[in-house]
Amino acid sequence: MVLDTAAAAGRPELVAPVTGTLLRRFADDHDAPAHWEPSGQDFLSPALVEAEAMGRVLPQAEFASWPARFLPGIERRAPAALLGPPTVSDPADPQIGHLTGLSLSRAAALRRIAAVLPSDDPRGAVLAAAARDHLAAGLPHTAPGDFPGDRWLATFAVLALDGPPAHAGT
Repeated sequence: MVLDTAAAAGRPELVAPVTGTLLRRFADDHDAPAHWEPSGQDFLSPALVEAEAMGRVLPQAEFASWPARFLPGIERRAPAALLGPPTVSDPADPQIGHLTGLSLSRAAALRRIAAVLPSDDPRGAVLAAAARDHLAAGLPHTAPGDFPGDRWLATFAVLALDGPPAHAGT
């Protein structure tokens, strides 16, 4: 989000330090512990947030090989727990309701990651389908009519429905 804000605010000097930090910390990352997701209270996916961020800062050709190390098996819809929407047993429960937000934030991240992959990459279609599944699971619960959900779920829905950002690494 800092990268989006820097561009929108005309503050390009903020991009280099964020990009440098992301590359130092995550360029060589591999085997995301996606089997730990979701925790039951998550509203962001650590693995997908990292992958989305790397898709913004790595050159597109380099990013194309990065997910194979970080999230191996995407072309087979693995890890299924990450690509499938979480079960929200009680959307009115504020803690379990976080999983509605998780569906929406995953939809945004999955769509943006798919958009950065080469157009002929089969993983893009898998990620785009998973994004649609997450969006379909989350949108019906976006405006529950109570303060705990209404105050933030609409923001996550906007992020999920908004177009992918320009790729900074190309």
